[in-house]
Formats: sequence, C-alpha cells, structure tokens
Amino acid sequence: MALSRLSKQNRTRADQAGSQRGFVMIEVLFAVAIVGTAMLATVSAFSTASLTAAFVERATTGEWVATSQIEFIKTAAYVLTPGTYASVPVPTDFAISNTTSNVTGGDVNIQIVTVTVTRGGETVYQTSALKVNR
Repeated sequence: MALSRLSKQNRTRADQAGSQRGFVMIEVLFAVAIVGTAMLATVSAFSTASLTAAFVERATTGEWVATSQIEFIKTAAYVLTPGTYASVPVPTDFAISNTTSNVTGGDVNIQIVTVTVTRGGETVYQTSALKVNR
C-alpha cells in the first residue's frame, strides 16, 4: 500500500511538472510576441523618420532654389511677356523653370513671374512674384 501511495504521488508530481512546462512555454511565446511587437514598432519609427527627413530635404531645397531664382529675376533686366528669365544653377536632380504673364487689367510694365522647381518630373515647389519694368 505504501508503494501504491508513492507511485501515485510520483505520478501527481510528474503531471504537475508537465503542466508547469506547458505554462512556461506559453510565457515564452508571449514574451517573444511582445519583443517582436516592440522591434516592429522601432523599425517602423525609423522608416517613418527616414521618409520624413527625405521629404523635408526635398521641400527645403526646392524652396531655397525658387527663392534664389526670384531674387535673381528681381535684379535681372525686364523681359517682355511672354518670356522667360535665365535660370540659376540648381542641385543635381532638380530642374527650374519660370514663366511670365501680364497682370490682368494692370500696367503692361508689371508682370507676374511664376517659378516652378521640379525633381524627377514632380513639382517640388512653386511660387510667384511681381516684376516691374523700371
């Protein structure tokens, strides 16, 4: 009878140990899932930051080039409408264009100059200014 009791206790302990191993396995799976989610969030944050930095760099360069072109046009000799002014040098991959138009109902010695900066065929920045024939 004592033997029977010992073997019953051993089986009970073995069953408890087996269920403990299953519980530990579930804990490990949850830990791996949590760490994986944290890693995914970190990689996603770096990716978003990289894309944002590239966008800001493109927009800032476009604005800088357009502003330089407008300042150059303000000091250039007046070109009759329709016409274009000479372009300032631009960074690689960027292109710049400018067009002129008369002010509606206004003096023929005042024109609207529109400057467009593109990169890879996509408009990055566009601005307009008035040019006066003095």
